[in-house]
This record gives sequence, C-alpha cells and structure tokens, in this order.
Amino acid sequence: MNIDKHSNQNNPEIWYELANMNTLRSWFGQTKKCPACGRMHQLHTRMMEEKPDMAHEIANYLPELGLKGTCLVVMDENTRDAAGNALLEGLEQYHPQSIVFTRPDLHADEQALGSLLTALSNRPDFMVTCGSGTLTDITRYNSFMTNIPFVSYATAASVDGFASGSAPLLVNGFKSTYPAVAPEGIFYDAAVLARAPQKMTAAGFGDVLAKVIAILDWRLALAAEDEDYCPLIAALVDRAAQDCLDLADDLVEQEAMTDQAFDNKGKACTRLMETLALTGMAMQMMGNTRPASGAEHHISHLLEMRDIQMHRQGSLHGDKVGIGTLVSMAMYLRLFQDGQMPRQKPTLDPKTWEKEVRRVYGPLAGHALAINPSQPPQGAEWEEQKRQLVWAMEHFGFANVERFKTLLPIARDKILAMGGPAYPDQLGYSVQDTYDAIAFGKEVRPKFTTLRLAERYGWIYDLAEDFAANLPTRSTY
Repeated sequence: MNIDKHSNQNNPEIWYELANMNTLRSWFGQTKKCPACGRMHQLHTRMMEEKPDMAHEIANYLPELGLKGTCLVVMDENTRDAAGNALLEGLEQYHPQSIVFTRPDLHADEQALGSLLTALSNRPDFMVTCGSGTLTDITRYNSFMTNIPFVSYATAASVDGFASGSAPLLVNGFKSTYPAVAPEGIFYDAAVLARAPQKMTAAGFGDVLAKVIAILDWRLALAAEDEDYCPLIAALVDRAAQDCLDLADDLVEQEAMTDQAFDNKGKACTRLMETLALTGMAMQMMGNTRPASGAEHHISHLLEMRDIQMHRQGSLHGDKVGIGTLVSMAMYLRLFQDGQMPRQKPTLDPKTWEKEVRRVYGPLAGHALAINPSQPPQGAEWEEQKRQLVWAMEHFGFANVERFKTLLPIARDKILAMGGPAYPDQLGYSVQDTYDAIAFGKEVRPKFTTLRLAERYGWIYDLAEDFAANLPTRSTY
C-alpha cells in the first residue's frame, strides 16, 4: 500500500466522522475504494440485524441474502438451549438438520473441524451458526473449504470474531490464523444476549477493550516496519474501543435484575455486539487480523496453548485477552516512563533464545522457531527503526501512553465489576505461566507489537519477570 507514514492523515481521529456503523453498512457486500488509504476494501457480510424473538424471525431475512433450500444448524448443548431449539422451529421451511457439539472443552481444532465436515456430507445449501466464537470459527473455516455459505446467530456478545474473514485454529496444538469466510449475515436478539452467562459478556468487553493496544501496536508497526495500514479502519476500531467503556456499568449483572435493569442490559449488550461485529468487519476490510489483534492476543494465545498442553480446562478467549490488554498497557507505561524512550539494553543471544523457546513451547517449538527470526533487528536496520519509532512516539505515541495512566485502573476495575478476571492467577495461571506468556507470547506470530518493541530495546524479559513476580501482590497494575 502506498502511504506516507509521516502524514498527519494517518491519525485515526481525523476519520472519526466516518467511523460509524452507517459507513460499514454502506460497504455491506461490496468492494469499494477507501477515501483514507486509497486501498480497495471488501466487506463480504451483507446484513446485520437485531430483533426480538429473532430465532423465529430469521427466516424472513434469508431470502434477501439469496439463501434457499436446506440448512444445517451448528450449535453446542448450551446454545441449543439458549436459542438453538427455537432456531430449528423458525427455520422449519428450510428443513433444518443440526450438529450439536458435546465436548465441554470445545476448540476449533482438527477434531471439531472434521466433525462438522462429516455433518456436511449431505451438502446442505447453507449453515446457521448458533453460538459465539469457537462455533463460528469452526463453521467459517468449513464454509471456506466447502463453499457452503453461512449466517451467524449470536447467543452471547463475547468475542469480536463474528464478522471476521479468518479463523484462529488449533492445528497440532499451535494456534494459527487460517483463511476462512465471513458470514453472509449476523443476527441476534437483545434478550438472548442479556441472558448469556455474565462471564461471556465480560469476555466480550475485554476483547473490545484490547483494541486500544492493537491500534497503537499497528501504528508503531507502520512507523518501524512500513506495515500496511488504513487510518479509516483504525478509526473504526479505535472509536469502538472508546465507546465500549461507556457501556460497562450497564453490562454489570445486578443482584436484583428488575425488568428495567434487564432492558438496560439488553440495550448495552446490543451495543457491545455491534462493537464486536464492527471490529470483525474491520478485519474483513483489511484482509488480516491486524486492526483488532496486538500483543494482548499473543499473550492470550500462548496461555490457551499452555492449557491444551497441560490438559487443563481452558477459559474464555476474551478473559485472557482482557488480561493481556492490562499487561500490555502496563508494559507501555513502564517502557515509556516520564515520556522518554527506553534505554537500550542487551538483547537475548540466539542460542539462549532458542533454548527458552524450546522450554516454553515444548513439542510446538519447531513451528515457533520456524516462523520467527533468531534475534531482533541489529545494526543499521535497528537504528533506522529506532529513529522512526522516536518520530512516532513524539507525534502520537507518548500521548496514547499517557492516557493509559488513567485508562488502566478504570479498565481493570470495570472488568472486575463485570465478574471478569484482571489477573492471570484468577484463571489458575502460575507465576511461571505468566512470565512465559509475557516473555514468549511474541513467538506466536512474527508481528510487531508491544512485546517486540520491548524485546528490541532489551527490556522484555526483565519486565516479564517483574510483572510475574508481583502478580500475587497486584502491584503491577
């Protein structure tokens, strides 16, 4: 993409006026030239609707999407009870069949992907996902591989992946992003979202909050490595993250849930769902996960992989992402204390790095070593990157980090008030787990993030050790 990385037009705030759902709706089902970056952005999703009793009403929207014939409803035992049975009734004219996943530790892995592929052997004309993140990822990848379209019926506002065009899959135990396809339409019911387990709503809040890190990481990646960037897409995501904070109080579950409180929560969940879908559409338009995923997701992915290796019951994606967001904000604050660039320290030598990667990743180390350089940029290359990073920090970075001083405690308290976790040990992670996730989460993807920034300045391992050691006292944040 031909873009001047020093242009003030790269500031997302300049594009806030266009950063709204109306702009996205004008893009539904189209490929259009972006007024901000000049790139052609495609949005596969063509519809997003909320309506009371949507499970029984969804059939009225499907002809507009050109969907006809027979369908397969993809759900698990929980989402079947939440809305799946009603969906089967509402889709009666499409002669629906269903697949119900019963694994309590369901992941988008080879077993789940194969189970759905087998269920598609009778070639339904389309699929309906009834659920949230994992079920949608399983469906979207199979949709991509079989060319069978799908729509999503959301049962919880828990993750930003509803509208994404890619799928994070666990293949041979390693979490990687694979090409997939976005849903033709996204449908939901405020009452169903409000009745979802509170922990899922808290996870959705954490997943949206993560975008404050993802966008800053992305803008610094443009400065340091000339990474593809779009200020309009950044604005869409950045504004969504800012708006999300206003929802927090209404997302908290009240002890006595009056009709009015339930109605308020339904409205807040609807707005949260719109925000989650918006960030997913931003990924669609950019063609990758960069607008919505930074250091915080890499921390989350490594923790999830650790759970699977240790045969532990995993937690929600958004829970780990929320923790990764708080850690990443704390890391930015430590790296750029008092508005200064960090002092350069020695980086890890390649032999020690490889030894540590093998320790942390175990049987998955081969893949991590294959996709990552053995050491960060050195010499003239790093000096030029530092020069560009100084420019970026002076023009926007320091101001963003300064805001984290206020945002970090607010975000922590709101997550806790919603019943979500703010610290790794609340999910059962040890000091060692925490150190490994912060120090070596960067090897999950060879992508420039806060973690890479800290590595290149030689601070990542000291910060990871300090953050992990202070976990029991809650003194890091």
